[in-house]
Amino acid sequence: MLVEGFFWNSTARIEVNQDAKTRAAEPFVLEGNVTEQGIIKFFMNVMDGQACIDNRNRLTEDNTCALISFSSSRKRASIVVRYPAKAGQPDEVRIYTKGAPDMLFDFTTNVFNADGSISSFDDTTEIPEALLAKGETSATGTYRELYERTVNRFARQAYRTILMTYRDMSMDEFNQVKAENNNFESEGDREILEKDLTAYAIFGLQDPLRPTIVGSIKECKTAGIRTIMCTGDNIDTATAISINAGIVTQEEIDESEESRQYSCMTGKDFRTAVGGLIEVDHPEKEGKKIE
Repeated sequence: MLVEGFFWNSTARIEVNQDAKTRAAEPFVLEGNVTEQGIIKFFMNVMDGQACIDNRNRLTEDNTCALISFSSSRKRASIVVRYPAKAGQPDEVRIYTKGAPDMLFDFTTNVFNADGSISSFDDTTEIPEALLAKGETSATGTYRELYERTVNRFARQAYRTILMTYRDMSMDEFNQVKAENNNFESEGDREILEKDLTAYAIFGLQDPLRPTIVGSIKECKTAGIRTIMCTGDNIDTATAISINAGIVTQEEIDESEESRQYSCMTGKDFRTAVGGLIEVDHPEKEGKKIE
């Protein structure tokens, strides 16, 4: 499920290195989205590069029923696939959806457990010790809270998170949903498939700071320039990166919420702070607008 859910629902690629000069040291090369490349590297540590390619190639165009692409506003992407061996069964069609947890939690109704069982996202479970808050000796919560705590734990370590989910249906159900939604003419029509999802994994990815970043931030402070982290990701992840970069210290964050607010903010908060966006005519393209 992990392998298919990622390799079939990914725009990044792993390919055999065609450069004879570098092939011995680097037999495979990665192309495409850098976040997805990071997950490919995870799988390359579990199985070799050729196995990654083979798993991607197992999906044929004939068995691809629909695609819903990623966008910065949706922060998720989906692929709908058909399993011919399950023809006529309730799980002949599967929707694999991955993306930002905060954009998927509200569409998630179940969770796939390690033993293969399915639980409701609202069912209660014991919170593992690693996810307990400071001062907690034990805790219970919903599976959604379990996933949220996992995301927050990753975020405090400056990790970005990708939630993996799926949904099964019969071919008859898929065709009915398609007929009821304009035959999926647009991606907006196909988004109806991204609900009643079952969560089964979270990937945590960290983008290392460039070696020059910390020194550059120090120079800015010396010059009287205030640096603000503006992010489209989880605010806790961005805050942890800001601390690592030297934009703000943990002590400053602990002392004042204002220190955090004006050292690290989401794109939405930034747009509010500057009075919103203004559209102007594109200087080079007639009829085009830029913000």
